[in-house]
Amino acid sequence: MGNANEQTLQQIGEKANKDSPSSFINSSVINLTNATIISENKSDPENDYKKGKQLGQGTHGTVFEAKNRITDIVRAMKIVEKKTKHSKEEEEKILNEENILKTIDHPNIVKIFEFYSNDENYCIIMENCKGGSLFNEINTNGPFGEDYTAYVMYQLFSAIRYYNELNIIHRDLKPENVLISNKNKINNFPNIKICDFAMSKIAEKQSVQNKVVGSIYYVAPEVLNQKYNEKCDLWSCGVIMYCLLSKRVPFSGVFNDEIIEKIKKGEYDTKTPPMDKLSPNALDLLQKLLTLDVDKRITVQEALNHPFIKEHNSKELYNKIQDEKIAQKLLTNLKNYKKNSILQETALAYLVHNFPQMKDVINACKLFNQIDLNADGKITKEELYLGLKQRLNSDSLEEDVKNIFKNLDMNNDGYIEYEEFVRAAVGKEKFMGENVLKFAFRFFDKNDSGKIDLAEIETVFKKSVVDKEHIEDALNKIIFEVDVNRDGKISFEEFSKVMKKMLD
Repeated sequence: MGNANEQTLQQIGEKANKDSPSSFINSSVINLTNATIISENKSDPENDYKKGKQLGQGTHGTVFEAKNRITDIVRAMKIVEKKTKHSKEEEEKILNEENILKTIDHPNIVKIFEFYSNDENYCIIMENCKGGSLFNEINTNGPFGEDYTAYVMYQLFSAIRYYNELNIIHRDLKPENVLISNKNKINNFPNIKICDFAMSKIAEKQSVQNKVVGSIYYVAPEVLNQKYNEKCDLWSCGVIMYCLLSKRVPFSGVFNDEIIEKIKKGEYDTKTPPMDKLSPNALDLLQKLLTLDVDKRITVQEALNHPFIKEHNSKELYNKIQDEKIAQKLLTNLKNYKKNSILQETALAYLVHNFPQMKDVINACKLFNQIDLNADGKITKEELYLGLKQRLNSDSLEEDVKNIFKNLDMNNDGYIEYEEFVRAAVGKEKFMGENVLKFAFRFFDKNDSGKIDLAEIETVFKKSVVDKEHIEDALNKIIFEVDVNRDGKISFEEFSKVMKKMLD
């Protein structure tokens, strides 16, 4: 058995030496996507997280604080019990939410880190947004001025613009499902993230939906009429905008039938303070969001470009980087970024995804949004060219753009997505601490044995295989490139050494 193993390793080594170390990164064999780095486990989540206080009790599960046992980072742990009275329906919702969240990669949408399914529970590990919900913020500190409102609405529109491109309809947008991650240090306005995609649906653009879902105060009239499309989320945005400006809902009543009647008529008060003092642009956007006729209702791209959003410099304020030297450094990192092995790229992608609170990650995110001119959550070659031209003095911008896309567009879709951009722009030294590397190592070491074997490598990449015929060679090569002592496995020391080569 030992000789056979050595012979196999020798054969793999000979083949590997013919190719570059990164030959499988952008090949048709393994396609690194956001879903690759979302851990799916059948174990007890409390093996990895220490459960803390309860944060909330919703219709789709209970949410707790949870501290990672390696990094001490606090997450949110959403649990749905499998043996409850309504377990079947709730199971479908949390599986739907997990399926949608693992495909989404946007700074204004809550991140999912891990998913657990055991005999007792389903569990999603997500970002912990310490600022609470926008609902509580409105109740405590509202109503708000137009500059504050525009700042929040820009972020909502940006997220909707992005997930609409993926044919996703949220269907339950409301202040309770908008979380505050932190506050902008310049103006103390909230940086927000949309959460709770349990009621969401993937549907082709302009396709007609007929299932009545959502919360009564925020539901669009066409949803009540059981004939709607993705524009129902924009009506909900109109209700949220009204709440921000007035601290009340536009359509209220003692009974649901009364509320529904008002929604269907589309009649709301703009004559009572503070709504009677709205600027023309604020009133215009509100009216265009709360337009009964879906075909005449404003589109999300039009909303992003509306004078109300632009006059308050919402995009600029949200994405402002305090020191221009930081932006220059991030762009230089981006320009100099070189492709690494698939193991290095995947580990780096996992770390960038799991450490959104790092200053470098935050600033890289802001820079991404500055370059992403149409706010669709992805950067085209034209947008990148304009972004580089604005900041870098270079006689080879077109060549720079070509090389950046060659090295960054990991899934070959013709765009640079948010985390592809961020992991190239951040300083890699930020991720080379021992505890951080141990955290990444454990992502691959599924059985916590202290060694990564071929079966575990296959588990990580099985969701990303696009060429089954050549996958065995690709997976064996991943081991071979790191396995210094040729025992067929990767130790933490070997893993740590190859990760630190990214600093060379």
